[in-house]
Amino acid sequence: MGVRRMERKSLISAKTLSICLILLMVVFVAISVFRVPAGTLFFAGALLACPLLHLFMMRNGGHKH
Repeated sequence: MGVRRMERKSLISAKTLSICLILLMVVFVAISVFRVPAGTLFFAGALLACPLLHLFMMRNGGHKH
């Protein structure tokens, strides 16, 4: 009988995790060192999230050839 290996696929890739950690560090530095209000960072993040998510969703061009 063969032994089945159960490979675990992570939900978050290492690249995604590193990007999130870098963004959290940038937010922490902006709030603590530069005294940027958290509301301003939230608003700027929401404004940047819209076009970035659009680029990620449309990266294949919608072609299923």
